[in-house]
Amino acid sequence: MNDDLEVDSDEELVRNPVYYEPAGLNLDLDRADLGVPHGENLLDKLLRMRGRVPVERRGLICPDCRDLRGRRVPMYLVERNGVWLASHYRKRGEKHISHESDEHLARKERVAKDSEDHGYRADIESTAADGRARLDVRISGANGIVLGYEPQLSAQTTRGMRARERFRRRGGIQSVWDFADPEHTGIGRVPYVRTPNLPASVIRVQKNPIAIRDGNFALEEGQCSPSGTLDRRLCAEGTTLRSLRQADVPIDTRQRSVLETVAAAMA
Repeated sequence: MNDDLEVDSDEELVRNPVYYEPAGLNLDLDRADLGVPHGENLLDKLLRMRGRVPVERRGLICPDCRDLRGRRVPMYLVERNGVWLASHYRKRGEKHISHESDEHLARKERVAKDSEDHGYRADIESTAADGRARLDVRISGANGIVLGYEPQLSAQTTRGMRARERFRRRGGIQSVWDFADPEHTGIGRVPYVRTPNLPASVIRVQKNPIAIRDGNFALEEGQCSPSGTLDRRLCAEGTTLRSLRQADVPIDTRQRSVLETVAAAMA
């Protein structure tokens, strides 16, 4: 039916918000009524449109593309393992439409550059080996560890956050999420740090520190020396290192190295 369309990746599908124009709100695809008053039959209505109503006339659009790029990008529903998700409408071979804010882009650029300044190779917009997870910043860490830095400034469902984290773990990625909103649904559910909501112009200036306000780990700072207590993996003797010690949420030692790398990059 939609063989000529390029469906979003599995990770993009669980991340995508979808806006329903007739109701004037974002749909909640986890609910039977899709989050719309008296919407108990709305899903059936949308599914009946397939093959009968052109995608661009079904009333489903990408709210991020509209708000951040000023474009009306139609969306359509696809099913994965009994769950309905929303994909952007684009023909095969068409370029993917970025709906990332300038602040989101600035965070990726800043951490990639700072990571490389600390001696770690970093690639923006990389795909995990199994193809299921798209990494905002892929950092090649010590001992073959692959780190995934993921700034998440927009709202996400709990289901979506957990699914995206599973994609990373299955792909051998040790991830850390960066939230600015203290009420974000991902807090406490995935490995994270929380940083201030800063404008892109401030983030891009490397001399401007980005404070880590909280997270799964607490921040500590000290002088690197052979007898020091800070993690040697990021230490050059005589230098100062910002490190992270385990706080209230248990995370394995490999995950700790991810958070330490990001903390060092933000120093």
